[in-house]
Amino acid sequence: MGVINADALTLNAREAETVSEVIFERVFNDSDLAEYHEIETGIDVKTQIAFAERLGLLGKVTQGCTPNEAGGFALTEKFWTPVMEDFRLRHCQTDMPALLKLFRKSQRVNPDFFDVVGTQEFGVIISAVETSMIENIHRKVWFNDTNAQTTANGGVFTTGTDLGYFNSFDGLFKQIFTEVPSNATNRVAITVNTAANYAAQALPADTALAIFEKMVTAADERLVSADDAFILATRSLADNYRATLRNKNLGSGFLEVVEEGRPKLYFDGIEVKVRYDWDRYIKEYQNNGTKYNLPHRAVLTTKSNIPVGTLSEEDLSKLDVFYDKTLKTNIMDAAYTIDAKHLESYMTVAAY
Repeated sequence: MGVINADALTLNAREAETVSEVIFERVFNDSDLAEYHEIETGIDVKTQIAFAERLGLLGKVTQGCTPNEAGGFALTEKFWTPVMEDFRLRHCQTDMPALLKLFRKSQRVNPDFFDVVGTQEFGVIISAVETSMIENIHRKVWFNDTNAQTTANGGVFTTGTDLGYFNSFDGLFKQIFTEVPSNATNRVAITVNTAANYAAQALPADTALAIFEKMVTAADERLVSADDAFILATRSLADNYRATLRNKNLGSGFLEVVEEGRPKLYFDGIEVKVRYDWDRYIKEYQNNGTKYNLPHRAVLTTKSNIPVGTLSEEDLSKLDVFYDKTLKTNIMDAAYTIDAKHLESYMTVAAY
């Protein structure tokens, strides 16, 4: 499909004359993946991830000449199962209205009129596509599900959703819900999630404070002592927590600070990273028209416990851009391998 559809533009009034004057709709998350995940590169085929359990008790009083036997440790495994995804966007100058001034006017038709690769105007579009590509990777990493179904077929995805954008591999929520089930000691229930409608799913005052407290209490000692532990939370939980901070004096470990112009939330010294994009994806893609699917979610873990695997990190954010002389078309291609893994359940507390 073409990357630009100008059918809705008025072409007689004074128009925007360069692409840089176009206001592109903001994406919901263009953060570097490395802010939330370790990135494992070189992953292009099924690859083993081996785990060695912790050794138990060691050392007893010596009895004679034969040392006391100690128990060993077992090895377990998971696998990277990366998939290859791709997309293509095309731009043909002849598809653009002749009067539209967004692209430079060429001095000759062939090839200058057709080939816009390398121009400032097309560079702006490439940048916008790359930003949207990053946003889509964030969505896939968390919300993908190989068994995705719409609500019309007993699933959780909004009816009408093209599931081909969601079912290529299992995302982190699918894995966490399986490995930290409702009866697990490291799961914190958010009761309003199961309410019957949007209004009933609203969080009562101070709910997030109680949820975060239960999460930290339920956490394994190895998780809460990790220097890089953080809480990822929906905006709904973060806003509820902020409201509590404004009304209560909770001490220095429970606060919101501004660093380099960006607000940061902390709970008991643990940073709470707000995933505004989660709320948007839930509202748009996991909505049955009456209620949302688990609209309030939080995960206490570390970057190393939720890695993303790919052949090359650059593949996840860069396009192959070229001009096809035969088709007289400017083409933007992307192809990448990708998978996400929830590694060790004891290094996670999930609230949902």
